[in-house]
Amino acid sequence: MFTAYGFRIRKKHSVLKPALRERKVVIPSRSGAYDFGANTYDELSLLVECDTIRQLSKSDLRELSLLMSQKGKIVFWDEPDKYYFGRIYDAAEIERVGGIGTYIPFTFICDPFAYSCDESTELFYALNTTSVEQTVDYKGTVEAPTKISIQNVGAAQIVAVTIAIKRRV
Repeated sequence: MFTAYGFRIRKKHSVLKPALRERKVVIPSRSGAYDFGANTYDELSLLVECDTIRQLSKSDLRELSLLMSQKGKIVFWDEPDKYYFGRIYDAAEIERVGGIGTYIPFTFICDPFAYSCDESTELFYALNTTSVEQTVDYKGTVEAPTKISIQNVGAAQIVAVTIAIKRRV
Protein backbone atom coordinates (compact mmCIF):
# COMPACT_ATOMS: atom_id res chain seq x y z
CA MET A 1 0.00 0.00 0.00
CA PHE A 2 2.95 2.31 0.59
CA THR A 3 4.43 1.79 -2.87
CA ALA A 4 1.13 1.79 -4.78
CA TYR A 5 -0.80 4.52 -2.92
CA GLY A 6 1.59 6.25 -0.55
CA PHE A 7 -0.10 5.07 2.66
CA ARG A 8 2.01 4.97 5.77
CA ILE A 9 0.74 3.17 8.89
CA ARG A 10 0.78 5.44 11.93
CA LYS A 11 -0.74 2.95 14.37
CA LYS A 12 -2.24 -0.53 14.30
CA HIS A 13 -4.66 -1.45 17.04
CA SER A 14 -3.90 -5.07 17.85
CA VAL A 15 -6.58 -7.37 19.18
CA LEU A 16 -5.54 -10.80 20.43
CA LYS A 17 -8.93 -12.36 19.78
CA PRO A 18 -12.48 -11.28 18.97
CA ALA A 19 -15.37 -11.39 21.40
CA LEU A 20 -17.16 -14.64 22.12
CA ARG A 21 -20.57 -14.83 20.46
CA GLU A 22 -23.23 -15.00 23.17
CA ARG A 23 -25.63 -17.95 23.16
CA LYS A 24 -28.14 -16.95 25.81
CA VAL A 25 -31.89 -17.14 26.15
CA VAL A 26 -33.84 -14.91 28.52
CA ILE A 27 -36.62 -16.89 30.17
CA PRO A 28 -39.76 -14.83 30.92
CA SER A 29 -40.54 -14.34 34.61
CA ARG A 30 -37.09 -15.64 35.63
CA SER A 31 -33.99 -13.77 36.71
CA GLY A 32 -30.95 -13.87 34.49
CA ALA A 33 -30.62 -15.91 31.31
CA TYR A 34 -29.86 -19.48 30.32
CA ASP A 35 -26.34 -19.68 28.87
CA PHE A 36 -25.82 -22.43 26.27
CA GLY A 37 -22.06 -21.86 26.41
CA ALA A 38 -20.13 -19.60 24.11
CA ASN A 39 -17.81 -21.54 21.81
CA THR A 40 -17.79 -19.44 18.65
CA TYR A 41 -16.37 -16.00 17.95
CA ASP A 42 -17.58 -12.84 16.22
CA GLU A 43 -15.72 -11.18 13.37
CA LEU A 44 -12.53 -9.32 14.18
CA SER A 45 -12.39 -5.58 13.64
CA LEU A 46 -8.89 -4.22 12.93
CA LEU A 47 -8.33 -0.49 13.07
CA VAL A 48 -5.30 0.70 11.11
CA GLU A 49 -4.52 4.41 11.28
CA CYS A 50 -2.71 5.69 8.19
CA ASP A 51 -1.65 8.93 6.56
CA THR A 52 -0.75 9.75 2.98
CA ILE A 53 2.63 10.83 1.65
CA ARG A 54 1.36 11.79 -1.80
CA GLN A 55 -1.72 13.26 -3.48
CA LEU A 56 -4.22 10.63 -4.71
CA SER A 57 -6.28 11.18 -7.84
CA LYS A 58 -9.98 10.28 -8.13
CA SER A 59 -8.90 7.29 -10.23
CA ASP A 60 -6.55 6.16 -7.43
CA LEU A 61 -9.37 6.47 -4.90
CA ARG A 62 -11.77 4.42 -7.04
CA GLU A 63 -9.13 1.73 -7.57
CA LEU A 64 -8.29 1.71 -3.85
CA SER A 65 -11.98 1.51 -2.90
CA LEU A 66 -12.51 -1.50 -5.18
CA LEU A 67 -9.36 -3.22 -3.94
CA MET A 68 -10.07 -2.79 -0.25
CA SER A 69 -13.75 -3.76 -0.51
CA GLN A 70 -12.79 -7.22 -1.80
CA LYS A 71 -11.80 -9.87 0.71
CA GLY A 72 -8.10 -10.43 0.74
CA LYS A 73 -5.02 -11.17 2.82
CA ILE A 74 -3.86 -8.45 5.20
CA VAL A 75 -0.23 -8.87 6.28
CA PHE A 76 1.51 -6.56 8.75
CA TRP A 77 5.23 -5.89 9.06
CA ASP A 78 5.37 -7.00 12.71
CA GLU A 79 3.89 -10.47 11.98
CA PRO A 80 5.05 -11.42 8.48
CA ASP A 81 4.28 -15.12 9.11
CA LYS A 82 0.57 -14.41 9.79
CA TYR A 83 -2.25 -12.82 7.84
CA TYR A 84 -5.82 -11.75 8.38
CA PHE A 85 -8.51 -12.33 5.78
CA GLY A 86 -10.83 -9.34 5.55
CA ARG A 87 -12.10 -6.23 3.83
CA ILE A 88 -13.35 -2.70 4.38
CA TYR A 89 -17.13 -2.35 4.22
CA ASP A 90 -17.39 1.44 4.53
CA ALA A 91 -16.05 2.96 1.30
CA ALA A 92 -16.76 6.42 2.76
CA GLU A 93 -13.50 6.09 4.70
CA ILE A 94 -11.58 5.98 1.42
CA GLU A 95 -13.53 8.87 -0.14
CA ARG A 96 -12.34 11.18 2.67
CA VAL A 97 -8.70 10.83 1.64
CA GLY A 98 -7.46 14.25 0.64
CA GLY A 99 -4.01 15.66 0.10
CA ILE A 100 -0.59 14.89 1.45
CA GLY A 101 -0.54 14.10 5.16
CA THR A 102 -4.24 13.27 5.31
CA TYR A 103 -5.08 11.06 8.28
CA ILE A 104 -7.39 8.13 7.57
CA PRO A 105 -8.47 5.27 9.83
CA PHE A 106 -9.14 2.03 7.93
CA THR A 107 -11.41 -0.45 9.71
CA PHE A 108 -11.00 -3.96 8.34
CA ILE A 109 -13.65 -6.56 9.18
CA CYS A 110 -11.86 -9.92 9.24
CA ASP A 111 -12.28 -13.59 9.96
CA PRO A 112 -11.96 -14.16 13.72
CA PHE A 113 -8.30 -15.19 13.85
CA ALA A 114 -4.98 -14.76 12.09
CA TYR A 115 -3.98 -17.41 9.57
CA SER A 116 -0.51 -18.88 9.26
CA CYS A 117 1.37 -18.30 6.02
CA ASP A 118 2.56 -21.90 6.40
CA GLU A 119 -0.91 -23.39 6.04
CA SER A 120 -0.18 -26.83 4.74
CA THR A 121 1.53 -29.75 6.34
CA GLU A 122 2.01 -32.48 3.77
CA LEU A 123 2.57 -36.02 4.92
CA PHE A 124 3.75 -38.74 2.55
CA TYR A 125 3.92 -42.44 3.38
CA ALA A 126 4.87 -45.60 1.63
CA LEU A 127 1.94 -47.71 2.80
CA ASN A 128 3.69 -51.05 3.10
CA THR A 129 2.62 -51.69 6.69
CA THR A 130 -0.80 -52.32 8.16
CA SER A 131 -0.91 -49.04 10.07
CA VAL A 132 0.79 -45.68 10.01
CA GLU A 133 0.45 -43.18 12.84
CA GLN A 134 1.44 -39.58 12.34
CA THR A 135 1.23 -36.60 14.65
CA VAL A 136 0.72 -33.20 13.07
CA ASP A 137 2.01 -30.22 15.03
CA TYR A 138 -0.95 -27.83 15.08
CA LYS A 139 0.30 -24.31 15.72
CA GLY A 140 -3.08 -22.63 16.17
CA THR A 141 -4.56 -21.40 19.43
CA VAL A 142 -8.18 -22.47 18.85
CA GLU A 143 -9.96 -25.31 17.12
CA ALA A 144 -10.22 -24.76 13.40
CA PRO A 145 -11.56 -26.73 10.44
CA THR A 146 -9.05 -29.14 8.96
CA LYS A 147 -8.81 -30.37 5.39
CA ILE A 148 -7.36 -33.82 4.86
CA SER A 149 -6.58 -35.03 1.33
CA ILE A 150 -5.47 -38.57 0.57
CA GLN A 151 -3.88 -39.36 -2.77
CA ASN A 152 -2.67 -42.77 -3.88
CA VAL A 153 0.54 -42.16 -5.81
CA GLY A 154 1.43 -45.85 -6.06
CA ALA A 155 0.26 -48.64 -8.35
CA ALA A 156 -1.36 -50.81 -5.65
CA GLN A 157 -4.94 -50.31 -4.55
CA ILE A 158 -5.40 -48.94 -1.03
CA VAL A 159 -8.52 -49.96 0.89
CA ALA A 160 -9.94 -49.50 4.38
CA VAL A 161 -8.21 -46.25 5.24
CA THR A 162 -9.05 -45.07 8.76
CA ILE A 163 -8.27 -41.60 10.05
CA ALA A 164 -8.43 -40.91 13.78
CA ILE A 165 -8.23 -37.32 14.96
CA LYS A 166 -7.19 -36.66 18.52
CA ARG A 167 -7.44 -33.28 20.18
CA ARG A 168 -4.37 -31.38 21.26
CA VAL A 169 -3.73 -31.61 24.97
